[in-house]
Amino acid sequence: MFEAAAVCTPGLEEILTEELKALKLKPKAGAAGVVGFKANHRELYAANVWLRTATRVVVRMAKFRATDFAHLEERAREVDWKQWVPEGYAPEFRVTSKASKLYHTDAIAQRLHLVVGPPGMPAREGEPAQPVQRFTVRVVQDIVTVSADSTGEGLQRRPWRQEIGVAPLRPTMAAAMLLGSGWNGQTDLLDPFCGSGTIPIEAALIAKGMPPGGDREFAFQQWPDFQPGTWASVKGSIGSSLREATVTIEGSDRDAAVISSALSNAQRAGVAEAVSLSPMVVSHLKGHDGPGLIATNTPYGKRVGDGDLTALYRKFGSVARERCPGWDLAVVASDARLVKNIDRRLKPVWSFGHGGIPVKVFKRSGRTPEGDSGSDQRTQDENQTDES
Repeated sequence: MFEAAAVCTPGLEEILTEELKALKLKPKAGAAGVVGFKANHRELYAANVWLRTATRVVVRMAKFRATDFAHLEERAREVDWKQWVPEGYAPEFRVTSKASKLYHTDAIAQRLHLVVGPPGMPAREGEPAQPVQRFTVRVVQDIVTVSADSTGEGLQRRPWRQEIGVAPLRPTMAAAMLLGSGWNGQTDLLDPFCGSGTIPIEAALIAKGMPPGGDREFAFQQWPDFQPGTWASVKGSIGSSLREATVTIEGSDRDAAVISSALSNAQRAGVAEAVSLSPMVVSHLKGHDGPGLIATNTPYGKRVGDGDLTALYRKFGSVARERCPGWDLAVVASDARLVKNIDRRLKPVWSFGHGGIPVKVFKRSGRTPEGDSGSDQRTQDENQTDES
């Protein structure tokens, strides 16, 4: 059994925990952005394949106390590094230190390289760089925890996502927004500010039961103890989860160029037939009967121009209420005051950092409480132009 941990953007731990439970694993709380769990080989492989909100999965391989470099080297030599470093690979150390006598992270990495092996050779003309096996090293109050990265390239880097627009939402956060809203692919979905298609594509992958990373490779496939038969079984089980999407998943954006990018991304993701993507301003959205979910990453202003977004937010709220009655609503936004112009019932449910900007996900149910018709907001919404 491996002592494993799934790493995520801080703020998404609760949603990641539910994902691990869905895989029949038993998660336990860890540091911010970390959810621990025990796993055998099959479960470790499956976690990499199926986790939609994690950025990587690591295996805890050593934990010891070190207050000076001599002690660090002594304890590091007791670790069986050959179990984790494939032949021809070089070790790579990502080090953090907090409240410890060993605080110089570069020096810690240098000492570990003396024990395990030198850094990878850089790429030469006409030759690729030496492949590396990444290790994360956390030093907290003189306790050193070393973990081997089982993932390789981060899980947030979806292979299909090759064309992006301005201020794109990370796929892991889009998936968290959907899963955290309780959306499971059984009701219709609409994103009126879809950009390059991240939310609709992630939704289609969920609806079709497809793994988020497609047919990508992982670091564990190169480990000396890799089990090809177990891996073949995990990959074979993907087929039994696949299904036809039976709901309507739509995305629109006023920028025709980013819709073109979204269509290309959807094609690479294998969900082109499951999503409808079109250039359209929010005021032209068509009506839909409920139930359903409107999920979108609204323009922040800090990235997409500095103009006043109040009119756009009001128009969006008006259109959502009038043309999608009974639908749930979830929006990513950076300004709670602006969000009130969409719907005053929207409440923040979790927060995270996105490209250096603190943002929150705001939610509201499509069920309107008795006596709360939102008529005061509708009055403000009148006379908004189609330019929104």
